[in-house]
Amino acid sequence: MPSRAVISMSSEVEVEGELVFENEEQLRSLFEKLGASLGELKQGKLDLNGLKVEKLEVVDGRYHIKFRGKVDWPSKLAPQGKNPLDWLRSQVLGLVWDVGELKTLEVYRSSSDVKFAFYSDEELERKKDEYNKWWMDSASNIVGLF
Repeated sequence: MPSRAVISMSSEVEVEGELVFENEEQLRSLFEKLGASLGELKQGKLDLNGLKVEKLEVVDGRYHIKFRGKVDWPSKLAPQGKNPLDWLRSQVLGLVWDVGELKTLEVYRSSSDVKFAFYSDEELERKKDEYNKWWMDSASNIVGLF
């Protein structure tokens, strides 16, 4: 199932993942639009009405945010007529977008040197395989009805 369909889903669906920013300014730019200051982000956990920042870590000069929240949180920021997840990808260096309830996983890296602080490559591969298996099993069950 493409991630694009996820954004239009009910705002009650939860998403979790990681955002990777090139520098402090890129991080600040996005989070000020959400009403958070850099100081608040650096203090730790933060709840921004549909988006919870669980952890901020700086690795090799890049800012990594572990987040959890409502699946539609980027739609408050994205320009009218633009897919919110596509817009979010344009604001970050890397993105893990995991919607466990819908068994969808989006992994975006602007370049091959982007590493995730909170998700190992092995964990992402395992989760992708698990979700693909779930979708294949679901498809088999549906086909079996006919």
